[in-house]
Amino acid sequence: MTGEQLRDLRLALSMSQRKFAEMVGVGDTTIARIENGTQEMSLMTRAKIVRKIQLDEGLFIFADKSRKLNEFIHNYTISR
Repeated sequence: MTGEQLRDLRLALSMSQRKFAEMVGVGDTTIARIENGTQEMSLMTRAKIVRKIQLDEGLFIFADKSRKLNEFIHNYTISR
Protein backbone atom coordinates (compact mmCIF):
# COMPACT_ATOMS: atom_id res chain seq x y z
CA MET A 1 0.00 0.00 0.00
CA THR A 2 1.39 3.36 -0.97
CA GLY A 3 1.30 6.45 1.19
CA GLU A 4 -1.34 7.92 -1.08
CA GLN A 5 -3.50 4.83 -0.70
CA LEU A 6 -3.05 4.96 3.07
CA ARG A 7 -4.14 8.60 3.05
CA ASP A 8 -7.17 7.72 0.93
CA LEU A 9 -8.11 4.94 3.34
CA ARG A 10 -7.69 7.19 6.38
CA LEU A 11 -9.75 9.95 4.79
CA ALA A 12 -12.44 7.46 3.77
CA LEU A 13 -12.70 6.63 7.47
CA SER A 14 -12.93 10.39 8.24
CA MET A 15 -10.00 10.19 10.62
CA SER A 16 -7.12 12.53 11.37
CA GLN A 17 -3.61 11.14 11.22
CA ARG A 18 -3.51 11.21 15.02
CA LYS A 19 -6.81 9.31 15.46
CA PHE A 20 -5.89 6.78 12.79
CA ALA A 21 -2.47 6.23 14.38
CA GLU A 22 -4.04 5.75 17.82
CA MET A 23 -6.53 3.23 16.44
CA VAL A 24 -3.81 1.27 14.62
CA GLY A 25 -1.33 1.48 17.49
CA VAL A 26 1.51 3.44 15.89
CA GLY A 27 2.79 6.99 16.24
CA ASP A 28 1.12 9.77 14.29
CA THR A 29 4.52 10.70 12.85
CA THR A 30 4.73 7.17 11.42
CA ILE A 31 1.46 7.68 9.56
CA ALA A 32 2.56 11.13 8.37
CA ARG A 33 5.89 9.80 7.08
CA ILE A 34 4.25 6.89 5.28
CA GLU A 35 1.71 9.20 3.68
CA ASN A 36 4.31 11.70 2.49
CA GLY A 37 6.60 8.97 1.19
CA THR A 38 9.57 9.44 3.52
CA GLN A 39 9.03 6.07 5.22
CA GLU A 40 8.02 2.68 3.85
CA MET A 41 5.18 0.88 5.57
CA SER A 42 6.57 -1.93 7.70
CA LEU A 43 5.03 -5.38 7.74
CA MET A 44 4.10 -4.79 11.40
CA THR A 45 2.23 -1.57 10.58
CA ARG A 46 0.49 -3.29 7.68
CA ALA A 47 -0.57 -6.14 9.98
CA LYS A 48 -1.90 -3.68 12.57
CA ILE A 49 -3.97 -1.87 9.93
CA VAL A 50 -5.34 -5.16 8.57
CA ARG A 51 -6.25 -6.32 12.07
CA LYS A 52 -7.84 -3.07 13.25
CA ILE A 53 -9.78 -2.29 10.09
CA GLN A 54 -10.41 -5.96 9.35
CA LEU A 55 -9.15 -5.65 5.80
CA ASP A 56 -8.25 -8.63 3.72
CA GLU A 57 -4.49 -8.80 3.09
CA GLY A 58 -5.45 -9.36 -0.55
CA LEU A 59 -6.51 -5.71 -0.71
CA PHE A 60 -2.90 -4.64 -0.12
CA ILE A 61 -1.68 -6.99 -2.84
CA PHE A 62 -4.38 -5.78 -5.24
CA ALA A 63 -3.58 -2.13 -4.50
CA ASP A 64 0.12 -2.71 -5.15
CA LYS A 65 -0.48 -4.60 -8.42
CA SER A 66 -3.01 -1.97 -9.52
CA ARG A 67 -0.47 0.80 -8.90
CA LYS A 68 2.18 -1.04 -10.89
CA LEU A 69 -0.24 -1.65 -13.76
CA ASN A 70 -1.23 2.03 -13.81
CA GLU A 71 2.44 3.04 -13.91
CA PHE A 72 3.09 0.63 -16.78
CA ILE A 73 0.13 1.97 -18.78
CA HIS A 74 1.18 5.56 -18.08
CA ASN A 75 4.78 4.91 -19.15
CA TYR A 76 3.66 3.01 -22.26
CA THR A 77 1.34 5.84 -23.28
CA ILE A 78 4.07 8.45 -22.84
CA SER A 79 6.64 6.45 -24.81
CA ARG A 80 4.37 6.10 -27.84
